[in-house]
Amino acid sequence: MTNVSHTNELAKEKLPKYIETELGKEKLCIECQEYWPLDEEFWWTRKNKSLKDPNGIRYEAACKCCYNVRYRPGHVKGTYKVKSQHEKVAA
Repeated sequence: MTNVSHTNELAKEKLPKYIETELGKEKLCIECQEYWPLDEEFWWTRKNKSLKDPNGIRYEAACKCCYNVRYRPGHVKGTYKVKSQHEKVAA
């Protein structure tokens, strides 16, 4: 019982969404709670026509590895391979 309550306390702990590291800007994944570099290799993107974002690019809240776990829980594993743009060009 104490492990479950301890895990819930950690999940409620407020972490910053973005941090600056020697690699550049990194974003927090809401599923795995880890920071990943803010680029298209680690994050799915959407075009955003908001005045708040001058670049017009919005990054998803879950990293590419956690995207199916978070947003497609019934998805059969192994039938869809996630490839970044870099992997598609290299193949």
